[in-house]
This record gives sequence, structure tokens and C-alpha cells, in this order.
Amino acid sequence: MPRREPKPSSVHRPEHAVLAALLRELRLAAGLTQVEAATEIGLDQSSISDFETGDRGLELLVVRDLVHVYGGDWLAFVAELEARLSAGMKPASSLLRKSTLKGPRSRKV
Repeated sequence: MPRREPKPSSVHRPEHAVLAALLRELRLAAGLTQVEAATEIGLDQSSISDFETGDRGLELLVVRDLVHVYGGDWLAFVAELEARLSAGMKPASSLLRKSTLKGPRSRKV
């Protein structure tokens, strides 16, 4: 019998960390504690903590519930998530000033 590959889990994808961070930012912007957020959707505080630290996967409808509890606009949330995911990781060279990309600079010692 052929060996099956494990199912990909969103928890192990870099995008998951972006989603978790955005949810945490939204909760904090709303001025809610993890306990308050959890109570609103019928979970315990440790679930919210696990979502925000990336230790637990997030289901789409739970994310939607959290966004609504935080007073967020669902479509705006998704648009912001997409913008952050599209930005991706920037290479270190993008942090350099333009003049340093033209060639080596002489160093004063």
C-alpha cells in the first residue's frame, strides 16, 4: 500500500502567523481581553491564546465570528489579510538605501 503524505495543516504555513497576528491586533484595537472575546463566542481563554500564538488552527467561521465580536468589518479584514500576505517577506536588499545598490562604497577605517 502506498504511503500517504500528511495533510497540509494551515498551522504550519507562514500565512497562519500573519492571520494570527492580525486577529490579535484587531482584538487589542477593540479593547477586548482574551477572556471577553472567548466568552462572546463560547470558547475558553486558552483557545483565543492558542489562536493568537499560532498553536491552534483557525476555522474560517471562527475567524469570521471573532472579527464580528471585535467590531470589525469582515470584507475589510479579508482585504487587509490579503494585502499583508501579498506583501510577503522582503529581501534584506530592499532595506538598503538606493545609493548603496549602485556599487561598492569605499570604507573609512
